[in-house]
Amino acid sequence: MRAAKLEKGEAYFEIKHDAAHPFAVTVGSNRVTDLGTKFLIRSDANRVEVSLLEGRARLDSTDSLRRKTPTVLIPGEVAVATADSVSVTRMPARNLSDALGWRRGLLVFYHTPLSDAAAEFNRYNRESLIIGDANTGRLVVNGAFPTNGIAVFVQATRDVFGVRVERRPDGIVISR
Repeated sequence: MRAAKLEKGEAYFEIKHDAAHPFAVTVGSNRVTDLGTKFLIRSDANRVEVSLLEGRARLDSTDSLRRKTPTVLIPGEVAVATADSVSVTRMPARNLSDALGWRRGLLVFYHTPLSDAAAEFNRYNRESLIIGDANTGRLVVNGAFPTNGIAVFVQATRDVFGVRVERRPDGIVISR
């Protein structure tokens, strides 16, 4: 068996299927097995997200006490696995392509809450974006920004939403 382990973060895999030598990625207590695929795996603190672009992939648990039935994904599906459940949704091809923007140095946001956009920037940068309050965090962002473009992103949010921006030692605070 060909194998990889994702400790944290995000990885894109493009695998040539070989039934005699399956490829599997272990992430937390989950395993994604290639069935001839292009897929994206993202691991956050309490969840694993698998987006299938091409082929098929099987998501199952490596924990014998958890779910027993594997989930087989087809192109356009996104599975989200938590400690208690797995949910699968369909995603438009454009959204899947946008999710891979980081491979081109871009973060693409489409109807994304400002709090989620800030969290994405924080994954790629040392300087932190801090959302000052819940109402500001709910503002909706659309656009594409360089992964290292915090200054551009902050300026755009200031211009579009009229938010306040404060530089502090712990990061850049965006608030109303």
